[in-house]
Amino acid sequence: MPVPAPLRDLMRAVATGHDARPGMPAPFGRVPPWAGLRPYLQVWAPLTAFLLSLCALAVLSRYQVGSLETILMAALTGLPVALLPGRALWAWRVAVAATVISGANHLYDEGFPWPGNPVLILVYLVVLVVVGYRHPPGVLFWVWAFSIAMPLLFLGPSAAYGGMLLVTVVLLVGHLLSRWAQARAGLVAEQERGAMLTERARIARELHDVVAHHMSLIAVRSETAAYRLESLPPAARAEFGEISQSSREALTEMRRLLGVLRGPDEQPSTAPQPGLADLGALVAGTRAAGTPVALAVDGNLTGVPDAVDLSAYRIVQEALSNAARHAPGAPVDLTLRRTRNEVNIRVRNEATVDGGDRPAAPTDTAASGSSGQGLRGMRERVAMLHGRLNAEPTEDGGFEVQATLPLDGQT
Repeated sequence: MPVPAPLRDLMRAVATGHDARPGMPAPFGRVPPWAGLRPYLQVWAPLTAFLLSLCALAVLSRYQVGSLETILMAALTGLPVALLPGRALWAWRVAVAATVISGANHLYDEGFPWPGNPVLILVYLVVLVVVGYRHPPGVLFWVWAFSIAMPLLFLGPSAAYGGMLLVTVVLLVGHLLSRWAQARAGLVAEQERGAMLTERARIARELHDVVAHHMSLIAVRSETAAYRLESLPPAARAEFGEISQSSREALTEMRRLLGVLRGPDEQPSTAPQPGLADLGALVAGTRAAGTPVALAVDGNLTGVPDAVDLSAYRIVQEALSNAARHAPGAPVDLTLRRTRNEVNIRVRNEATVDGGDRPAAPTDTAASGSSGQGLRGMRERVAMLHGRLNAEPTEDGGFEVQATLPLDGQT
Protein backbone atom coordinates (compact mmCIF):
# COMPACT_ATOMS: atom_id res chain seq x y z
CA MET A 1 0.00 0.00 0.00
CA PRO A 2 1.53 3.38 -0.95
CA VAL A 3 2.50 5.72 1.89
CA PRO A 4 0.48 8.99 1.95
CA ALA A 5 2.45 11.99 0.82
CA PRO A 6 2.28 13.90 4.17
CA LEU A 7 3.59 10.86 6.06
CA ARG A 8 6.29 10.33 3.46
CA ASP A 9 7.37 13.96 3.79
CA LEU A 10 7.54 13.67 7.57
CA MET A 11 9.60 10.48 7.37
CA ARG A 12 11.94 12.17 4.91
CA ALA A 13 12.28 15.17 7.26
CA VAL A 14 13.26 12.85 10.10
CA ALA A 15 15.68 10.86 7.96
CA THR A 16 17.32 13.60 5.88
CA GLY A 17 15.69 16.92 6.72
CA HIS A 18 17.70 19.88 8.00
CA ASP A 19 17.31 21.95 11.11
CA ALA A 20 17.04 25.72 10.96
CA ARG A 21 20.37 27.35 10.25
CA PRO A 22 22.20 28.77 13.27
CA GLY A 23 20.91 32.25 14.02
CA MET A 24 17.64 31.62 12.18
CA PRO A 25 14.26 30.92 13.82
CA ALA A 26 13.53 27.29 14.51
CA PRO A 27 10.96 25.46 12.38
CA PHE A 28 7.39 26.78 12.50
CA GLY A 29 8.55 30.04 14.05
CA ARG A 30 9.87 28.92 17.43
CA VAL A 31 13.10 30.44 18.63
CA PRO A 32 15.25 28.23 20.89
CA PRO A 33 15.78 29.53 24.42
CA TRP A 34 19.53 29.56 23.92
CA ALA A 35 19.31 31.97 20.94
CA GLY A 36 20.98 34.75 22.95
CA LEU A 37 23.64 32.34 24.21
CA ARG A 38 24.50 30.96 20.78
CA PRO A 39 27.93 32.67 20.53
CA TYR A 40 28.93 31.04 23.84
CA LEU A 41 27.44 27.67 22.92
CA GLN A 42 29.55 27.55 19.79
CA VAL A 43 32.58 27.36 22.10
CA TRP A 44 31.24 25.41 25.06
CA ALA A 45 29.31 22.75 23.13
CA PRO A 46 32.40 21.25 21.41
CA LEU A 47 34.36 21.41 24.66
CA THR A 48 31.55 19.64 26.53
CA ALA A 49 31.32 17.06 23.74
CA PHE A 50 35.03 16.33 24.07
CA LEU A 51 34.78 15.88 27.84
CA LEU A 52 31.76 13.59 27.45
CA SER A 53 33.67 11.53 24.90
CA LEU A 54 36.49 11.07 27.42
CA CYS A 55 33.95 10.03 30.07
CA ALA A 56 32.39 7.57 27.64
CA LEU A 57 35.83 6.19 26.80
CA ALA A 58 36.50 5.56 30.48
CA VAL A 59 33.12 3.88 30.98
CA LEU A 60 33.46 1.72 27.86
CA SER A 61 36.81 0.40 28.97
CA ARG A 62 35.07 -2.11 31.25
CA TYR A 63 33.15 -3.65 28.35
CA GLN A 64 34.72 -6.36 26.25
CA VAL A 65 34.86 -4.29 23.06
CA GLY A 66 37.69 -3.75 20.64
CA SER A 67 39.70 -0.55 20.85
CA LEU A 68 38.47 0.72 17.47
CA GLU A 69 34.80 0.21 18.41
CA THR A 70 35.41 1.82 21.80
CA ILE A 71 36.92 4.96 20.26
CA LEU A 72 34.14 5.15 17.68
CA MET A 73 31.38 4.80 20.27
CA ALA A 74 33.03 7.34 22.57
CA ALA A 75 33.26 9.85 19.72
CA LEU A 76 29.63 9.25 18.72
CA THR A 77 28.57 9.69 22.35
CA GLY A 78 29.94 13.24 22.58
CA LEU A 79 29.26 14.38 19.00
CA PRO A 80 25.49 15.01 19.49
CA VAL A 81 26.27 17.62 22.15
CA ALA A 82 28.46 19.51 19.68
CA LEU A 83 25.64 19.45 17.11
CA LEU A 84 22.85 20.27 19.56
CA PRO A 85 22.86 24.11 19.57
CA GLY A 86 22.11 24.45 15.85
CA ARG A 87 21.42 20.94 14.55
CA ALA A 88 19.19 19.14 17.03
CA LEU A 89 17.78 16.68 14.50
CA TRP A 90 21.25 15.75 13.30
CA ALA A 91 22.30 15.32 16.93
CA TRP A 92 19.45 12.85 17.36
CA ARG A 93 20.50 10.91 14.26
CA VAL A 94 24.06 10.61 15.56
CA ALA A 95 22.73 9.48 18.96
CA VAL A 96 20.61 6.83 17.19
CA ALA A 97 23.68 5.63 15.29
CA ALA A 98 25.65 5.40 18.53
CA THR A 99 22.80 3.44 20.12
CA VAL A 100 22.67 0.99 17.20
CA ILE A 101 26.44 0.44 17.35
CA SER A 102 26.22 -0.10 21.10
CA GLY A 103 23.49 -2.67 20.57
CA ALA A 104 25.44 -4.40 17.82
CA ASN A 105 28.34 -4.76 20.27
CA HIS A 106 26.00 -6.29 22.88
CA LEU A 107 26.47 -3.48 25.38
CA TYR A 108 22.85 -4.03 26.42
CA ASP A 109 23.37 -7.62 27.56
CA GLU A 110 22.29 -8.46 31.08
CA GLY A 111 24.82 -8.51 33.90
CA PHE A 112 26.03 -4.91 33.60
CA PRO A 113 25.16 -2.15 36.10
CA TRP A 114 23.63 -0.07 33.28
CA PRO A 115 21.91 -1.26 30.11
CA GLY A 116 24.71 0.09 27.98
CA ASN A 117 26.82 3.23 28.08
CA PRO A 118 25.33 5.53 30.79
CA VAL A 119 26.92 8.63 29.22
CA LEU A 120 25.16 7.85 25.93
CA ILE A 121 21.86 7.37 27.75
CA LEU A 122 22.17 10.80 29.35
CA VAL A 123 23.15 12.46 26.07
CA TYR A 124 20.29 10.74 24.25
CA LEU A 125 17.73 12.02 26.78
CA VAL A 126 19.04 15.59 26.54
CA VAL A 127 18.89 15.41 22.74
CA LEU A 128 15.28 14.20 22.88
CA VAL A 129 14.29 17.15 25.07
CA VAL A 130 15.79 19.64 22.60
CA VAL A 131 14.26 17.87 19.58
CA GLY A 132 10.90 17.88 21.35
CA TYR A 133 11.24 21.62 21.84
CA ARG A 134 12.36 22.53 18.36
CA HIS A 135 10.19 20.43 16.07
CA PRO A 136 6.47 20.11 15.27
CA PRO A 137 4.34 17.16 16.42
CA GLY A 138 4.51 15.37 13.04
CA VAL A 139 8.30 15.12 13.15
CA LEU A 140 8.20 14.22 16.84
CA PHE A 141 5.97 11.24 16.13
CA TRP A 142 8.56 9.65 13.86
CA VAL A 143 11.40 10.56 16.22
CA TRP A 144 9.41 8.83 18.98
CA ALA A 145 8.73 5.79 16.77
CA PHE A 146 12.40 5.34 15.88
CA SER A 147 13.49 6.02 19.47
CA ILE A 148 11.22 3.44 21.09
CA ALA A 149 12.48 0.89 18.56
CA MET A 150 15.89 0.96 20.25
CA PRO A 151 14.69 -0.52 23.59
CA LEU A 152 12.56 -3.07 21.73
CA LEU A 153 15.56 -4.25 19.71
CA PHE A 154 18.22 -4.43 22.39
CA LEU A 155 16.54 -4.74 25.81
CA GLY A 156 14.51 -7.41 27.50
CA PRO A 157 10.71 -7.06 27.76
CA SER A 158 10.61 -5.35 31.16
CA ALA A 159 13.51 -2.99 30.45
CA ALA A 160 12.11 -2.27 26.97
CA TYR A 161 8.81 -1.04 28.38
CA GLY A 162 10.64 1.17 30.84
CA GLY A 163 12.80 2.58 28.04
CA MET A 164 9.75 3.26 25.86
CA LEU A 165 8.06 5.09 28.72
CA LEU A 166 11.19 7.14 29.41
CA VAL A 167 11.53 8.17 25.74
CA THR A 168 7.85 9.14 25.60
CA VAL A 169 8.01 11.24 28.76
CA VAL A 170 11.21 13.04 27.73
CA LEU A 171 9.87 13.94 24.28
CA LEU A 172 6.61 15.09 25.84
CA VAL A 173 8.50 17.31 28.27
CA GLY A 174 10.36 18.98 25.40
CA HIS A 175 7.13 19.50 23.47
CA LEU A 176 5.33 20.94 26.51
CA LEU A 177 8.23 23.32 27.12
CA SER A 178 7.88 24.44 23.51
CA ARG A 179 4.15 25.06 23.88
CA TRP A 180 4.75 26.95 27.11
CA ALA A 181 7.41 29.14 25.48
CA GLN A 182 5.14 29.76 22.50
CA ALA A 183 2.24 30.76 24.76
CA ARG A 184 4.50 33.02 26.78
CA ALA A 185 5.86 34.69 23.65
CA GLY A 186 2.31 35.23 22.41
CA LEU A 187 1.32 36.75 25.74
CA VAL A 188 4.31 39.09 25.70
CA ALA A 189 3.51 40.12 22.11
CA GLU A 190 -0.11 40.78 23.05
CA GLN A 191 0.96 42.84 26.05
CA GLU A 192 3.30 44.85 23.83
CA ARG A 193 0.50 45.39 21.34
CA GLY A 194 -1.89 46.47 24.11
CA ALA A 195 0.67 48.89 25.51
CA MET A 196 1.27 50.33 22.04
CA LEU A 197 -2.48 50.83 21.43
CA THR A 198 -2.88 52.40 24.86
CA GLU A 199 -0.06 54.81 24.15
CA ARG A 200 -1.48 55.70 20.75
CA ALA A 201 -4.89 56.34 22.30
CA ARG A 202 -3.30 58.60 24.93
CA ILE A 203 -1.47 60.56 22.24
CA ALA A 204 -4.70 60.84 20.24
CA ARG A 205 -6.49 62.25 23.29
CA GLU A 206 -3.76 64.85 23.71
CA LEU A 207 -3.91 65.82 20.05
CA HIS A 208 -7.67 66.22 20.31
CA ASP A 209 -7.15 69.61 21.97
CA VAL A 210 -4.80 70.68 19.19
CA VAL A 211 -7.23 69.74 16.42
CA ALA A 212 -10.25 71.03 18.33
CA HIS A 213 -8.60 74.43 18.68
CA HIS A 214 -8.13 74.76 14.92
CA MET A 215 -11.64 73.51 14.20
CA SER A 216 -13.07 76.05 16.64
CA LEU A 217 -11.20 78.84 14.88
CA ILE A 218 -12.64 77.70 11.55
CA ALA A 219 -16.15 77.65 12.97
CA VAL A 220 -15.84 81.07 14.62
CA ARG A 221 -14.25 82.78 11.62
CA SER A 222 -16.85 81.27 9.29
CA GLU A 223 -19.72 82.51 11.45
CA THR A 224 -18.34 86.01 11.78
CA ALA A 225 -17.30 86.37 8.15
CA ALA A 226 -20.68 87.86 7.25
CA TYR A 227 -20.17 90.63 9.82
CA ARG A 228 -16.50 91.25 9.22
CA LEU A 229 -16.56 91.37 5.43
CA GLU A 230 -18.65 94.07 3.82
CA SER A 231 -20.58 93.55 0.60
CA LEU A 232 -20.29 89.78 0.87
CA PRO A 233 -22.42 88.09 -1.82
CA PRO A 234 -25.36 86.00 -0.56
CA ALA A 235 -23.85 82.84 -2.05
CA ALA A 236 -20.62 83.42 -0.10
CA ARG A 237 -22.59 84.06 3.10
CA ALA A 238 -24.36 80.72 2.65
CA GLU A 239 -21.06 79.01 1.93
CA PHE A 240 -19.50 80.37 5.13
CA GLY A 241 -22.57 79.25 7.07
CA GLU A 242 -22.22 75.71 5.74
CA ILE A 243 -18.52 75.71 6.64
CA SER A 244 -19.36 76.82 10.18
CA GLN A 245 -22.01 74.14 10.53
CA SER A 246 -19.68 71.42 9.24
CA SER A 247 -16.94 72.57 11.63
CA ARG A 248 -19.23 72.35 14.64
CA GLU A 249 -20.45 68.90 13.59
CA ALA A 250 -16.84 67.79 13.26
CA LEU A 251 -16.12 69.06 16.78
CA THR A 252 -19.08 67.10 18.13
CA GLU A 253 -17.90 63.90 16.44
CA MET A 254 -14.38 64.43 17.76
CA ARG A 255 -15.71 64.67 21.31
CA ARG A 256 -17.55 61.39 20.79
CA LEU A 257 -14.38 59.82 19.45
CA LEU A 258 -12.47 61.06 22.47
CA GLY A 259 -15.04 59.37 24.70
CA VAL A 260 -14.38 56.06 22.91
CA LEU A 261 -10.62 56.42 23.40
CA ARG A 262 -10.98 57.29 27.08
CA GLY A 263 -10.94 54.45 29.59
CA PRO A 264 -14.09 53.61 31.59
CA ASP A 265 -12.69 55.15 34.80
CA GLU A 266 -10.76 57.96 33.16
CA GLN A 267 -11.93 61.50 33.67
CA PRO A 268 -11.58 64.06 30.88
CA SER A 269 -8.71 66.47 31.31
CA THR A 270 -9.51 70.17 31.29
CA ALA A 271 -5.93 71.42 31.63
CA PRO A 272 -4.35 72.96 28.52
CA GLN A 273 -1.78 70.86 26.72
CA PRO A 274 1.84 71.85 27.42
CA GLY A 275 4.33 72.97 24.83
CA LEU A 276 7.87 74.19 24.41
CA ALA A 277 6.88 77.43 26.12
CA ASP A 278 6.58 75.39 29.33
CA LEU A 279 10.08 73.91 28.93
CA GLY A 280 11.56 76.20 31.57
CA ALA A 281 9.13 75.01 34.23
CA LEU A 282 9.81 71.37 33.29
CA VAL A 283 13.57 71.81 33.61
CA ALA A 284 13.18 73.69 36.90
CA GLY A 285 11.05 70.87 38.31
CA THR A 286 13.63 68.29 37.24
CA ARG A 287 16.42 70.26 38.90
CA ALA A 288 14.37 70.60 42.07
CA ALA A 289 14.00 66.80 42.11
CA GLY A 290 17.79 66.41 42.28
CA THR A 291 18.81 66.04 38.64
CA PRO A 292 21.15 68.78 37.36
CA VAL A 293 20.05 69.78 33.85
CA ALA A 294 22.04 71.98 31.48
CA LEU A 295 19.66 73.53 28.94
CA ALA A 296 20.80 74.96 25.60
CA VAL A 297 18.39 76.36 22.98
CA ASP A 298 19.45 77.26 19.45
CA GLY A 299 16.85 79.11 17.43
CA ASN A 300 13.34 80.37 18.07
CA LEU A 301 11.07 77.65 19.44
CA THR A 302 7.90 79.70 19.17
CA GLY A 303 5.52 79.39 16.26
CA VAL A 304 6.09 75.70 15.58
CA PRO A 305 3.04 73.59 14.65
CA ASP A 306 0.97 72.60 17.66
CA ALA A 307 1.49 68.85 17.15
CA VAL A 308 5.27 69.32 17.01
CA ASP A 309 5.12 71.67 20.00
CA LEU A 310 3.28 69.13 22.16
CA SER A 311 5.31 66.13 20.95
CA ALA A 312 8.64 67.88 21.52
CA TYR A 313 7.63 68.75 25.09
CA ARG A 314 6.51 65.18 25.81
CA ILE A 315 9.71 63.69 24.37
CA VAL A 316 11.84 65.95 26.55
CA GLN A 317 9.64 65.12 29.54
CA GLU A 318 10.02 61.37 29.01
CA ALA A 319 13.77 61.62 28.43
CA LEU A 320 14.31 63.65 31.62
CA SER A 321 12.05 61.32 33.60
CA ASN A 322 13.93 58.25 32.39
CA ALA A 323 17.28 59.88 33.16
CA ALA A 324 16.14 60.69 36.71
CA ARG A 325 14.91 57.14 37.19
CA HIS A 326 17.85 55.17 35.77
CA ALA A 327 20.69 57.55 36.66
CA PRO A 328 19.56 59.48 39.73
CA GLY A 329 21.68 62.55 40.35
CA ALA A 330 23.64 62.23 37.10
CA PRO A 331 24.08 65.44 35.06
CA VAL A 332 21.86 65.80 32.00
CA ASP A 333 22.57 67.86 28.89
CA LEU A 334 19.42 69.04 27.11
CA THR A 335 19.81 70.71 23.71
CA LEU A 336 17.03 71.93 21.42
CA ARG A 337 17.76 73.34 18.00
CA ARG A 338 15.30 74.68 15.48
CA THR A 339 16.17 74.93 11.83
CA ARG A 340 14.04 75.99 8.94
CA ASN A 341 12.53 72.55 8.43
CA GLU A 342 12.81 70.67 11.74
CA VAL A 343 13.26 70.68 15.49
CA ASN A 344 16.17 68.66 16.88
CA ILE A 345 16.14 67.34 20.44
CA ARG A 346 19.12 65.85 22.23
CA VAL A 347 19.01 64.59 25.82
CA ARG A 348 22.17 62.99 27.15
CA ASN A 349 22.77 61.86 30.71
CA GLU A 350 25.97 60.57 32.25
CA ALA A 351 26.27 57.30 34.17
CA THR A 352 24.74 57.08 37.62
CA VAL A 353 26.63 58.96 40.32
CA ASP A 354 25.19 57.14 43.35
CA GLY A 355 28.17 54.82 43.64
CA GLY A 356 26.56 51.93 41.84
CA ASP A 357 27.52 50.33 38.58
CA ARG A 358 24.10 50.35 36.96
CA PRO A 359 23.95 51.69 33.42
CA ALA A 360 21.62 54.56 32.75
CA ALA A 361 19.39 52.69 30.32
CA PRO A 362 15.75 53.76 29.95
CA THR A 363 13.17 51.17 29.07
CA ASP A 364 9.78 51.14 27.41
CA THR A 365 8.14 51.73 30.78
CA ALA A 366 7.54 55.25 31.97
CA ALA A 367 8.98 56.45 35.22
CA SER A 368 6.73 57.10 38.15
CA GLY A 369 4.79 60.27 37.66
CA SER A 370 5.52 60.42 33.97
CA SER A 371 2.66 60.93 31.57
CA GLY A 372 3.80 58.54 28.89
CA GLN A 373 5.27 55.12 28.26
CA GLY A 374 8.99 55.81 28.08
CA LEU A 375 10.75 55.00 24.84
CA ARG A 376 7.56 53.53 23.39
CA GLY A 377 5.82 56.89 23.74
CA MET A 378 8.75 58.67 22.12
CA ARG A 379 8.74 56.27 19.18
CA GLU A 380 5.01 56.68 18.63
CA ARG A 381 5.19 60.47 18.69
CA VAL A 382 8.17 60.60 16.33
CA ALA A 383 6.55 58.11 13.94
CA MET A 384 3.33 60.13 13.93
CA LEU A 385 5.26 63.18 12.73
CA HIS A 386 7.42 61.16 10.26
CA GLY A 387 10.51 62.05 12.24
CA ARG A 388 13.55 60.13 13.43
CA LEU A 389 14.50 58.81 16.86
CA ASN A 390 17.75 57.35 18.11
CA ALA A 391 18.03 56.14 21.71
CA GLU A 392 21.09 54.18 22.79
CA PRO A 393 23.67 53.85 25.58
CA THR A 394 26.80 55.96 25.40
CA GLU A 395 30.39 54.78 25.74
CA ASP A 396 30.73 56.28 29.23
CA GLY A 397 27.78 54.28 30.58
CA GLY A 398 25.13 56.95 30.12
CA PHE A 399 22.26 57.22 27.68
CA GLU A 400 21.41 59.54 24.82
CA VAL A 401 18.11 60.31 23.10
CA GLN A 402 18.10 62.18 19.79
CA ALA A 403 14.83 63.09 18.07
CA THR A 404 14.20 64.98 14.86
CA LEU A 405 10.71 66.37 14.27
CA PRO A 406 9.96 67.79 10.81
CA LEU A 407 7.98 71.01 10.91
CA ASP A 408 5.99 70.13 7.79
CA GLY A 409 5.14 66.59 8.98
CA GLN A 410 7.06 64.92 6.14
CA THR A 411 10.36 63.10 6.01
